[in-house]
Amino acid sequence: AVLLLDVGYSEEALQNFLYLSQIFKEDSGIYYNLGIVYEKLKNYKKAKESYLKAIEYSPEEVDAVYNLGLVYIELKEYDKAIDCFNRVLETDGNDSNSFFNIGIANFKKGDLIQALDNFQKTVELNDDDIYAHFYIGNIFKEFGDNETAKEKFKKVISISPDYSWAYYNLGVIAYEEGNIDNAITNLSKTIELNPKDVEAYIIYAKLLAQSGDYM
Repeated sequence: AVLLLDVGYSEEALQNFLYLSQIFKEDSGIYYNLGIVYEKLKNYKKAKESYLKAIEYSPEEVDAVYNLGLVYIELKEYDKAIDCFNRVLETDGNDSNSFFNIGIANFKKGDLIQALDNFQKTVELNDDDIYAHFYIGNIFKEFGDNETAKEKFKKVISISPDYSWAYYNLGVIAYEEGNIDNAITNLSKTIELNPKDVEAYIIYAKLLAQSGDYM
């Protein structure tokens, strides 16, 4: 079952784990792996049930608690997700991923202050977390602090030069500030890295029209 899961045969792995769960009815490891399979199949309701079973039989199993938190985010049960990640932090107070996911849950709730606080804690523990820097940039942009937002998007690019969304956001800020050349440069890079970015094409076309470049 584990080998099938590892090589990408999720449906086949599922059948084996379900069979095993009928034989070993209180084996937390089987339910933990069932949760992983259901996650891969995007059946988050079943994943939630499986992780809860794993935790019921092994309450100290923090990996199941962590994964349950991720599932709660998918199910938009953000407060429950935050509770899960806080439980993980009780075991490991320096787990940057838990701080990041608390940030995500708060961001999706619309609580940008709490989200920012947790993303900041994430980068304090792991300065190479491009996603935390990216979300910090987005929050400062939302707050109207374009200078700090730009610093964060540039930080993302310094860590991961191929991250198209950082160039896109720099392009949008430049566009909003009337810096056409800078906007064109960043949006051009966005499109180079992600040719399917429709929003980047729309703004890019507007900028080219404003600059008189119709070719």
